[in-house]
Amino acid sequence: MVLLLLLTLTACDEGEKRSLNVSTNPAIEALAGTLFDAIQNGDDELIIKQYNSVFFAKRSPEQWLENLKTLMAERGPMRAYHLRRSQADTRFSGKFYMLEYETVHTGNKRLHHVLTFVLPVTGGDIQLNGHKITPWETDVTEDDNVKPKQPN
Repeated sequence: MVLLLLLTLTACDEGEKRSLNVSTNPAIEALAGTLFDAIQNGDDELIIKQYNSVFFAKRSPEQWLENLKTLMAERGPMRAYHLRRSQADTRFSGKFYMLEYETVHTGNKRLHHVLTFVLPVTGGDIQLNGHKITPWETDVTEDDNVKPKQPN
C-alpha cells in the first residue's frame, strides 16, 4: 500500500524525474534512444532496422513507416523524448522489458509510446518486437483546465 502511494506521488512530479520503477538496463535504453533519434531525424532505414521480424508479421515495414509518419505529422516535429516508466518480466521464452516513453512535439503536443524489448532465453541479441503509439489526450476540453491524462 505504501509503495502504491509512493508511486502515485512520484507520478505527479514534473520534469525529467517522472520515470517510475525503472527496471531496464543501459543497453535497452540505448536501443530505445537510437529508435527515437532515428524518428526525430527522419531516418527511415534506421527506424526499420530497430524492429525484429516478428514485429512486421502483421504489417510491412512500409505500412509501419506510413503509420508512424502520419502520427508524427499530426503532432508536429518531435522536440524531445523521455522515459516515464519501465518494467521487466521473465517468461519461458525470455526476459521482456516494457518501456513507456513520452515524446514532446511542436506546440507541446505529446505522444505516448510503449516499447517491448525481448531478450530471448535461447540467446541472441535484445530485440524490439512491440511498439504501441497513442495520443497523449486530455481529461477535459480545451476550454477547461487542461491536464495530461495518465496512461493505464
